[in-house]
Amino acid sequence: MTKERRARTERRRPWRVALRALALGVMAMVGLTSSAAHAQQVVIDQPVRAGELILFPDVNDATVFYYVSDKPRLAVDANGRPKFSFLRFIENVRSGADQPDAREGAGGGIVHAVVALSVTPQQLTDARRELQRVRPGGRIQGPVVFKSGRFGLISSVRDPQGGLSTQVLGMGAAPLLDGEQAAVSIQLTKQGAKLLWESFATPTPDISFSFEMDLSGFRGPQRALLEANFDQVYEHQAFSAGLAATQLAAEIRATFDDLRREGAIKLTQIGSDTNMDNLINTAYSKLIEMMFQPVGGSGTPDLAGLAGAAGGQPSLLDRATNLLAAGRADARAANERARAEGSTPAGGGTTPAGGGTTPAGGGTPAGSGTTTGGTPAGEGTASGASRPTLAERASGVRAPDQPTSEEASRRRAAQAERTEPSFAVVAAYEFKRIRQRGIFRIDLNKYTADTISLRFDENIGDLRSLRGDEGHFREVNITDNAFSQREITAFVDGLNTADFGSFVNFVTVELRKKHEGGQETRDEVRIDRNNFNATGNAFKLLYGKKGDVSQDRWFDYEWKANWSFFGGREVEGAWKTRTAGAIPVVPPYQKRAVDIEADPTTIAARNVRLITAKILYDLGDGVLQEKEVTLNPSKNQLSARVEFILPAARNDYQYEIAWRLRDGTTLTSGRRPGNGSVLFADELP
Repeated sequence: MTKERRARTERRRPWRVALRALALGVMAMVGLTSSAAHAQQVVIDQPVRAGELILFPDVNDATVFYYVSDKPRLAVDANGRPKFSFLRFIENVRSGADQPDAREGAGGGIVHAVVALSVTPQQLTDARRELQRVRPGGRIQGPVVFKSGRFGLISSVRDPQGGLSTQVLGMGAAPLLDGEQAAVSIQLTKQGAKLLWESFATPTPDISFSFEMDLSGFRGPQRALLEANFDQVYEHQAFSAGLAATQLAAEIRATFDDLRREGAIKLTQIGSDTNMDNLINTAYSKLIEMMFQPVGGSGTPDLAGLAGAAGGQPSLLDRATNLLAAGRADARAANERARAEGSTPAGGGTTPAGGGTTPAGGGTPAGSGTTTGGTPAGEGTASGASRPTLAERASGVRAPDQPTSEEASRRRAAQAERTEPSFAVVAAYEFKRIRQRGIFRIDLNKYTADTISLRFDENIGDLRSLRGDEGHFREVNITDNAFSQREITAFVDGLNTADFGSFVNFVTVELRKKHEGGQETRDEVRIDRNNFNATGNAFKLLYGKKGDVSQDRWFDYEWKANWSFFGGREVEGAWKTRTAGAIPVVPPYQKRAVDIEADPTTIAARNVRLITAKILYDLGDGVLQEKEVTLNPSKNQLSARVEFILPAARNDYQYEIAWRLRDGTTLTSGRRPGNGSVLFADELP
């Protein structure tokens, strides 16, 4: 059919045009959904600044970019009202016969907030226009998908000496995709509730969000060798105290600094064209992945882990607050030294609590003083000051529009002093059950799978217009409990939205309350991908008074979780007794990751054209599941990561590696057992 005839036919049958457009639209929607479901492959050490956004290029297509959603805000409901509540409660107390009259009751407060990460359409439009200027032909594919993230609420509370100190009040798992929501709840003391209640009468309340987001991708080839003696590493005092101990990210990195000085960790730079800060971060990230795993699968501890510790040891929130104080003291000392020397400190890497140099290549330790993204509450910059962008601080790479050396010198001269840190993130890790041994060596002269941490902060905002609305600010006296009811908040711990799209169908949380009068109350909630997004991971269960007299027994209830996973697998939990007002629902399976690494020199010498690595794992029923990745030496892609799930207490799997040579033959390792986080694909038979 000629073009002219086809055109006439289309004009006679306009429904065909509409049908074809509809089909193309459906295909585009399916394509977008499919691309979001698959892991992005971005180059994390080559960021580009475009307008107000930071972009990362695709590892396979230099014209494709993904933007960072780093604009936190309070989420709003369908009516545009902020998803925020502050309940201040009072409880009357009676003084004892030998005590003075009680003139003030007991009490406290509970703050619940739902936050979202998103950028505006205008910011995205401006970024696309600016990208064409700095990278002609470049296009923005969509938002980056964070691997994981944490956010917290910080505020000032009264310390035992009567002064005010900034503390980490609560932690939550952060939203990972643009527009997603997540929730956090905190319980305040009576004094803290008083201060914060009055603070909300000001335009800038003394409460802020602070985020630390983990972005996985690839670092470009770096001419360096990493060597670690694990036998010496585990002997360090910080690690030998006990493999059951929980470690904070900042504490781990400070220990690695000590081990580098002692020679147990060696990083050899070849030539002078490599940024040592980037190498340090890559090395530390690789070692953390081999030795540790995030607590609860996400690195965000549950409420019990945050609030207290066994044996009278400081809680994780206390340790985070101590790191924050140490980081602030370090910043003040650096500023004093700079003033004495007649200069100002650089705004890049800083010294974390515990010594050592913070790697500029992401993974900024808690309490280090490096804050990325928007200016946090209380932070100021001098007029004309050049402030590193979010990605520049994370990767150590300056954006393409960086100033000349002369201009940079003038800006540095006008730059404000180093800002004291506003937050100490509780990124918690625990030792893997399998202990690494011997000497570990890896050549970084290839695209290497790695993760960087991006930091940004934002004040909660002006909420004075809501002060008279009991839906947001409410005071209640809980002494009279005749009409009491109890809401229990259930939240999924260790999962994010992407997990519901990759291996979880749903989880059903059931509550059972046995009342003193013999009656029983049952309630349940089903959590799936859709309502996980809609509610910000906060699901309410409820029971009321039914013949209950004892106040102590009133708090007792039972709960269980029933899981449905992809492939028809179901796991029914057992009934557990609990008294707390929140239920952390932890999946019976946890994520595991294995890095496939190959040495470029060895692969080239053996004339390998393609490497295929297959991971096989058992979920407990004896049926092997499998995942497969391919390494392509011709594109210098000799590093890949495979993520899968295993029962919480297991790390074992099987693997099989096949090498296709240039002469057409294929070699295979055969099926072998494994339990480590790294597999070397350059050990050909």
